[in-house]
Amino acid sequence: MASHGIRDAVAVVGMGCTTFGEHWDRSTDDMLIDSSSAALRSAGIVLDDVDAFWLGTMGSGLSGLTLSRPLKIDHKPVTHVENFCATGSEAFRNACYAVASGAYDVAMAIGVEKLKDSGYSGLVVSAPANDGTAATVTAPASFSLLAPAYAKKYGVDPDEMKDVLTRIAWKNHKNGALNPRAQFRKEVSKETIACSPIVAGPLGIFDCSASPTARRRRSSCAPRTPTATATTRCT
Repeated sequence: MASHGIRDAVAVVGMGCTTFGEHWDRSTDDMLIDSSSAALRSAGIVLDDVDAFWLGTMGSGLSGLTLSRPLKIDHKPVTHVENFCATGSEAFRNACYAVASGAYDVAMAIGVEKLKDSGYSGLVVSAPANDGTAATVTAPASFSLLAPAYAKKYGVDPDEMKDVLTRIAWKNHKNGALNPRAQFRKEVSKETIACSPIVAGPLGIFDCSASPTARRRRSSCAPRTPTATATTRCT
C-alpha cells in the first residue's frame, strides 16, 4: 500500500501544554481548558475558528463529550480515538489527515489521560474473559519482550542492546532537564541508568515511564489558511 506524504499540506501553528506531574488539585476539565486556551492563544485564533476536534484518551473518557462539555463546543464534530500508548499521536495524525484531505481548514487534536485520580498506576484496560488462572502482564513486562526479540532478529549483542537502551533513557532525562514542563528535571548519568534495579526483562527503572498528569494541545492548519490545528495531551 502506498503512503502519500502530507508535509506540504498541513502546518502546526499553535500548541498548548500543562506541566507533567501529579495534579491532585486540578481536574481533567481544568487541564483541558488550560491547555486548549494556551493553544488558541499560540495560534492567534479563537475556539469558533476550529472546524473539528480529535480527542485521544483511553481511561479519562468514553466519548467526545469529554472534550465538548468543558470547552462548551456546540455543533462541531468531536471524534474520540484510542490506541494504547499512541493515543495522543493517533488523535494528532487523524486531525492532520483531515486537514490534508480538504475536509477542514482547522482541526484541533487533544490527548488526555489523568491516571492518578483513579488510583491505578497504568492505563486502565478491560481484561478478556478467562477462567481466573491467567497471569496479569504489566505494560513494562509486555514491552520487555520487544528488546530481546529485536536483538535476536537483527543480530544485536545483548550488551550492545543494553547500552542502546541506556543511552535512550540518558537522552530523555537530559532533554527533560531543559524542559520547564517536564516531570523530572534532572540529568541522570549513564552509569546510574545502567545499574538501576530491573523492572522486567532487560528494562530497568529508568527505561520505564512514570504516570504523570499533563495536557498538551497542538494547532495545525492547511498552509493556504492563516489558522491552525491543536493537540492536547494529558498523561
